[in-house]
Amino acid sequence: MDQSIIPVATAMISTAGALVSVFFSRRSARGERLEAADQIAMKFREPLLQATFNLQTRIYNIVELGFFDRFLGERNSTDEREYAVKHTLYVIAQYCCWVEILRRDSQFVDPKNDERNRAVARELEAVRETFCDSITISDPTFRLFRGEQRALGEVMLVAVPDPPPGVPRWECLGYASFVERLDDDRMARWFRQLREDIDCMSRDLGGRDTRLRLVHQQLMDLIDVIDPEARRVPPSVRRRVAPPVLRVLDRRTTAQSSPDRWARGHHE
Repeated sequence: MDQSIIPVATAMISTAGALVSVFFSRRSARGERLEAADQIAMKFREPLLQATFNLQTRIYNIVELGFFDRFLGERNSTDEREYAVKHTLYVIAQYCCWVEILRRDSQFVDPKNDERNRAVARELEAVRETFCDSITISDPTFRLFRGEQRALGEVMLVAVPDPPPGVPRWECLGYASFVERLDDDRMARWFRQLREDIDCMSRDLGGRDTRLRLVHQQLMDLIDVIDPEARRVPPSVRRRVAPPVLRVLDRRTTAQSSPDRWARGHHE
């Protein structure tokens, strides 16, 4: 063997080894960054999942188990009626709050999976659209226009003082504090229509549950995306409500009656 080849071969092997080392080092660093990003995302993902589960549970109880009939009747105590109303308001606002926190503080629910992020964004938008829909859903009960959804989320925000890196800058108001503040007109104004909707639905559920049934289907889709392996929400509690029968409104009537501008079937 030509002795001059040996130093060249040695250098090539050394260079290759260095390149492999750099490759795996960068791969390891990228994996560590993704893992760190996922730990941050989990601080948003878990509360959003819990808020989604709480809201879908209440909707299921309302439309399938007669929640309002069981707790808002004359036979019920004042405390029972108050809880049924205020906690229903709370779970709606809690969901809106975590959607708002996600919008403000985090771009990703899962930094490791772009498709999952797109699916979460798609399901969040589906819920927003159904809450504000005045075209497909003729009955206005529980209709929340986009600005109202944002407002409900905003009034529930609680700033976290000096949050460390990786911790959300905002939390959601707890139920006890929510009940205390609900008498303040600055907060109460955003819940007045929902209170009226609860009262109306408690007296006559028939034909007024279309929006809630659709929202429930979409909330369950969101849970399936966030928790696909059912590690947090077991299959035994993933019960879906029966779908509603829809009647499409005449667009000219809807455009005239809606306070939001109608365009391409969407509401601002």
